[in-house]
Amino acid sequence: MNISLRNRIALFYLSATSVITLLLFVVIYQVVFSASYNNIEERLEFEALDILDDIDMNRDTVFFKDVSEWSEKEHQNVEVYPIFAEVINIEKITFKKTPNLKNDSLNLQLTAGTFFNSQIHDKPVRQMQNPIINNKGKLIGYIVVAVPLEGAANVVANLRNVLIVSYPVLLIILFFISRYIAGRSIIPLTKVNREARAITKENLNTRIDLPENKDEIHELAQTINSLMERLEDAVLREKQFTSDASHELRTPLSVIKGTLEVLIRRPREAEYYQSKIQYCIKEVDRIGVLIDQLLMLARFESSEIELEAAEIELNQSIHYCIFRLSEYAHDKGIKINFEEKNKCFVNADPALLDIILENLFTNAIKYSGDRKQIDVNLEETEIEVTCSIKDYGIGMTKEQLLRVFDRFYRSDEARSTEAGGHGIGMAIVKRLTDLQNIKVEYSSEILKGTIVTLSFSKIYHDKPLQ
Repeated sequence: MNISLRNRIALFYLSATSVITLLLFVVIYQVVFSASYNNIEERLEFEALDILDDIDMNRDTVFFKDVSEWSEKEHQNVEVYPIFAEVINIEKITFKKTPNLKNDSLNLQLTAGTFFNSQIHDKPVRQMQNPIINNKGKLIGYIVVAVPLEGAANVVANLRNVLIVSYPVLLIILFFISRYIAGRSIIPLTKVNREARAITKENLNTRIDLPENKDEIHELAQTINSLMERLEDAVLREKQFTSDASHELRTPLSVIKGTLEVLIRRPREAEYYQSKIQYCIKEVDRIGVLIDQLLMLARFESSEIELEAAEIELNQSIHYCIFRLSEYAHDKGIKINFEEKNKCFVNADPALLDIILENLFTNAIKYSGDRKQIDVNLEETEIEVTCSIKDYGIGMTKEQLLRVFDRFYRSDEARSTEAGGHGIGMAIVKRLTDLQNIKVEYSSEILKGTIVTLSFSKIYHDKPLQ
């Protein structure tokens, strides 16, 4: 069953208040009930003491000092607040009783307590019995006093009826009041919901107005705005990625198509056909490399990748990467100098670290001038291990450094295309370093070269590693 938030809040509030109200009504009823009986019992005690004072305690039998006590109005009356009194000796024979008892007698119940309920003239009364003991400690009789319970019972009954009738009425009133208050309370939430539903893919830059009160709804609106910012950024990146990928794929396909169209226009020499076919194969290879990089980037940006981090010797990983790229560096006449002072151990995924190093070394070789060198420096401090790769190539401006990790971004389109780059490698590096909590930084100057630095958290050992 679907219940609106306003009604749920009202029901929760009503559930709590109904319990509290019920407990309050029970307390009120008990207080009034106890007060009514207490007043009656106090009246009975007073009357019993008054009668006891009129009895001569020096005798072995009951003897009254003032008989006129029994002719008072309250002892004669049977209509309004009468008091019934009776003195009974130890043989349970009535010695004296008030005129309003007429032919009836009060019940003497020796097994009952001091106060108990009984009946006179078929009407309920509250009764008290008090033993009469003379100065010698001898029991000589009982004083039994009673007053009608009808008035107190009516008060208690009327109160009970009022509470029973008013309880559901009060709950209904409380429900509508709490529902109104809940409705007023969720107005900001309703506004946030309405503004959020109005945001579509056509207006992703729209944000929800923050409420004035800095409460949970204010925090919710901030969270939604933050989510919309991330969503807008992701959509823009996706659009840019699609556009750039289409452009990157369209260019070699256009080149292949144009080359083939030229070949079929007229017969040509075999050497010409061979050179152009080799050129087309080269462009197809570029497409294959681009697709592989796109698939790799998509895989690394998904949450499906699982790291297999281990303690590895960074020196060996660098040497292995330099060895793999030695032929590429040799073709350009580039020498790679690796300066290492001691063995450095880091915590990383070996396969992903190889991809990071290969991309960084490939870029350094690609954008270095012929007959230059690349300097690799590995250092260890008290808190981290750093690996810096410095080339002496074309360098980058400050504006280009800000975009170095953007997908499909190339600092020099003409040179990058000529070198065969697609602008995806550094996006892969950034993603892989973020996954492994490796810090990567770039610094560069135009025509002086570029330095890229990898910073790893240091691994501590109780004993030096050999």
